Amino acid sequence: FCSRLLCRKRGRGFFETGIEERPPAMAQFSPRLTQQDAEVLLSAACTCRSKEDLEARGFVPLTFGFANIVFGVEHGGKKYVVKKYTDLILLRIAPEALGACDLLAGSAGIGPRVMFSSPSGLVMERIRGVELQEQDMHSGDFPLLDAVAKALASVHRLEVPQVCEGEPMLWRTIRKMMTVCGQHPELMPPGFPECKEIQAEIDAARATLDRHQPRLVLAHGDFKPSNVMRHGDRVSIIDFELAGPNYRGYDLMKVFRTARAQSVESMRRFLTTYASEIGDSVDDQSVSDLLSEARRFEPLTWLEAAIFFLTLPHYKPESAARWHEMALDRWSKWQERKHLLSED
Repeated sequence: FCSRLLCRKRGRGFFETGIEERPPAMAQFSPRLTQQDAEVLLSAACTCRSKEDLEARGFVPLTFGFANIVFGVEHGGKKYVVKKYTDLILLRIAPEALGACDLLAGSAGIGPRVMFSSPSGLVMERIRGVELQEQDMHSGDFPLLDAVAKALASVHRLEVPQVCEGEPMLWRTIRKMMTVCGQHPELMPPGFPECKEIQAEIDAARATLDRHQPRLVLAHGDFKPSNVMRHGDRVSIIDFELAGPNYRGYDLMKVFRTARAQSVESMRRFLTTYASEIGDSVDDQSVSDLLSEARRFEPLTWLEAAIFFLTLPHYKPESAARWHEMALDRWSKWQERKHLLSED
């Protein structure tokens, strides 16, 4: 979103005032949404100065994340999503890679079809359905678990787009975020380890993980349940902004990560279906090995999240106390769980 339009709270009160630009006059659209139409929609969403402006022009606010703000809109009797990136999108992703994996997933039928992509955002078809919740992945709903496992396997079988090639996204994004943290160490939470100590933990974690030689794939990168849409007996995956070459175990663990009790039965069913889809063995020992591989990544999901929240005071200093609290919480979870990295 425009850098001065900051999301305060999901669902309401999410616009700052003071934007001088007025939205451009909306072009006349063709009955079928063209790339030019989609470009106009994205431009209009970007330059609206208030919630009222958006609603008057047919945009319906949907979700508000750190890296994007998402609106719904109708055109020609069909529903579309307009996603506008915030400045924080570049905290983890290189500009040239923006939208590349969304386009790939859409063309493969795994995610929504993208109508237009630019460094400012995306316009895509709106997926029908509801977001999954954490408990859905631990409920013993085997048909759902099978569907999600097959969808994720379809992602992992895709080739990494050339523009996204490089080292695993986990370390790439952590390095970018640590660079930000090092620029103003005075913004670190009181009592938090210094940047050099955090970097030592990162280096040790990577060395430990490398000894296990985990498999690299085209991974989603933020495969939490809310990025899976369910409609009847079908599922689709959304939000591929953090996708790229990464460890498959990171995706496999993040979709099951929960503060509640984990269902080993659900995890084993999911992993069995996933292994079958990618052509791996599905005997009990092989599935147990895959479960161990996935669990090895739980602490790394907390480490990455802790470093992300350490960066936020650099962008949104007015909420520094909140970001400090969240960084400390994720760091404590990393400390509690990092022993899993070394377990076989």
